[in-house]
Amino acid sequence: MVSDTTKPSESADGRSLEELLDVLRVSDQREFYERGIERQQEAGHPVAVLVKALGELPGVSGLEALRASRRVVELLTGARWHMMRQAREEGSSWSQVGAALGMSKQAAYDFYRRKLDQQDASPDPGISSSPRSRAAQGENPSD
Repeated sequence: MVSDTTKPSESADGRSLEELLDVLRVSDQREFYERGIERQQEAGHPVAVLVKALGELPGVSGLEALRASRRVVELLTGARWHMMRQAREEGSSWSQVGAALGMSKQAAYDFYRRKLDQQDASPDPGISSSPRSRAAQGENPSD
């Protein structure tokens, strides 16, 4: 098993998206087998095959899976933001962007604006929002 004291940068931040997804897949498989073993034991059925399969999976701690999940969400949130900018640059309205995301046009606009504001507030001078990103924001759809 992986130690729960592993630093986040070693366990999640430095991994590729594919590696992070592998951690999450293994965690899900481990949970699947653990639940299957419990159910089969409760029903009085043999569990040797399930125990063997569980034992053959790599060890993934709950904290490692949680760190991987956090990092995947960060990566996907960044990708979502860039895709929103692309859609706006291609002429999509905030209503269309919101619909594609399963939210209102105002919620989509607010998400995009918050990300721009976070970039501008970043202490890293290379992270401020670009004129291109601000131009894609356009007008508030509630105005």
